[in-house]
Amino acid sequence: MASDPNPYEPPQAQVADTANSSGRPALVWVIVIFQAIGIIGGLSSTIAALVGHPFGGDAVRPYYEQLTVVDHIVTLIATVLSLFATVSLFQLKRRSLYLFVAVLVLGIANVGVSLAFRPTYRAMFEASGYWSLLLGWGIGVAILLYVWRLHAKGVLRA
Repeated sequence: MASDPNPYEPPQAQVADTANSSGRPALVWVIVIFQAIGIIGGLSSTIAALVGHPFGGDAVRPYYEQLTVVDHIVTLIATVLSLFATVSLFQLKRRSLYLFVAVLVLGIANVGVSLAFRPTYRAMFEASGYWSLLLGWGIGVAILLYVWRLHAKGVLRA
């Protein structure tokens, strides 16, 4: 009976804690919440404009009235890309880096085309300043750099 294992004896194998038992980094949570607010705000703003009651009332109505189907498709594509990028980041997927690059490039291209060819769009920023655009791009670049850092450190998975 001496060969019976003692159920109360500690295990002989080394037991180690996992390296990252806490889950996602806190900044990932912050970015996901920030992006979710932006996506919901963008969708609600677009829907309000499409039904004829844009946020900002009569002050922005001339801008929304000149939007075409192409503009709404670009907005939809940017929103969907942003949603996929955000979900991919939440899942810590490598593709989130490329999706955030696509969102930033599409946003800059869209603003560039609008500034070049839409006087009402240009007038809207000339009245209030371009700080909101620069701030938005700055936040986008900061998010992109953080996601790139996660990618470089191997936090993002395939």
